[in-house]
Amino acid sequence: MTGGTVEMTGETLEMTGETLEMTGETLEMTDGILEVKDGISEMKDKILEYWDYRSSDYHTEYAKCMDEEMEIWKSLFYEILLTDKKIRAVEIGTGPGILAISLASMGHDVTGVDLSENMLEKAAENARKKGVDVSLVQGDAEEIPLCDGEYDFVLSKYLLWTLPQPDKFINECSRLLKDGGLMMIIDGLWFQNPDGTEKESSRNDRFNELYSGVKPNLPLAKNNTPERITSLAQSHGFEAVSWRFLEDYDAFLERNDPSGHSAGYIQPPHMILAKKISQT
Repeated sequence: MTGGTVEMTGETLEMTGETLEMTGETLEMTDGILEVKDGISEMKDKILEYWDYRSSDYHTEYAKCMDEEMEIWKSLFYEILLTDKKIRAVEIGTGPGILAISLASMGHDVTGVDLSENMLEKAAENARKKGVDVSLVQGDAEEIPLCDGEYDFVLSKYLLWTLPQPDKFINECSRLLKDGGLMMIIDGLWFQNPDGTEKESSRNDRFNELYSGVKPNLPLAKNNTPERITSLAQSHGFEAVSWRFLEDYDAFLERNDPSGHSAGYIQPPHMILAKKISQT
């Protein structure tokens, strides 16, 4: 719009002297404020609504064996970090905070970031139960509200498939890391059968309602293979990329929730490790 005036009369949007044109965007009224939203913003609103909803029960089937799960992650961190020195780390999409808490319990300085404040409340509760300090920050994985080049280790679990713009997330990981810093991505194949066909329904009714128009626009919701993530990392300034299946964690999941494991996993979760290329 150039010139002119937008007037609100009751619930009616009126124009004085100009024509209002919207292309690929929508107008929404929130608390009396008119907002212009594009398709990405609308998708993220639905994504946030779903994960706020899921915060009440997400991963609770494993709550009784949190100590066992934490030992698995701590063993993995000891293996891949190869240092006894205190590091600065950030888990993006921390959810209930299990990985962040595991890392913090080893004496590291850890920040957990999540789009959902409800999820962050769960992470804070879990951290209190385990007696560890984790800084928790509300933020978008594609626009992380943390400073450049301050972290040794950036990690995420089951996040990448949820993102409308995974390229932006990888760029954000690179921005946060020091030169030579390590990125760890854990994900899996969530919406397909072993023969490659798509599952009719992989989640609950709320998922189907909110994600029906979102999932087709998520680049890594389908065929989220370790090879694809490896290629993505290499194309965004990372080297020494490797990946493997997390067999021990897969066994933990199957042992403690056999029906959920059978419904959700056609193969073990995969872990990709990549190092930020030094700029000097």
